[in-house]
Amino acid sequence: MGQNDYEGNWTLADGEKLTLRHIAPADAAREQAFVHGLSPESSYRRFHGTIKDLSTKELKEFTELDARNAVAMVVLRSGAKGEEEIGVARYVIDPDRANCEFAIVVGDAWRKRGIGKRLMNALIEHLQVSGIKQITGSVIHNNSSMRKFVKEMGFEEVDDPDDPSTLLVIKHLD
Repeated sequence: MGQNDYEGNWTLADGEKLTLRHIAPADAAREQAFVHGLSPESSYRRFHGTIKDLSTKELKEFTELDARNAVAMVVLRSGAKGEEEIGVARYVIDPDRANCEFAIVVGDAWRKRGIGKRLMNALIEHLQVSGIKQITGSVIHNNSSMRKFVKEMGFEEVDDPDDPSTLLVIKHLD
């Protein structure tokens, strides 16, 4: 696959039309609404604590990225009230420029429909031209669905030396 093969429009098996694209500053309200709409469990699994609203600073960090050091992709659906964010994935490159850390979350009602896989593949596709050697993430031990997902995506699990309640998941990018 070439650059940006995962971006753009696609249709789910049930006919729902979705768009995957880079996040933009204009997405701040959509990002806030998305985080606000996450279940307490999803919020906890994504942020390792329950967050209902992002601060102004967090919103800016999440939507106004330095493209040299971070990428964030959103999945949107068009509804009666305009575009709605239903998933987001991002990575931030470590200062050593050899590793990056990812985060991903799909809205509760949209899980198990291939959206997370499409988001992760888009991140990995971007990374393959960046020179980054590995992508890592932090997963709470009891988050069995995320553990299954990253295993299917080719990640390895290792104990997190800094936090016994989490695992580090690592995928080498060759």
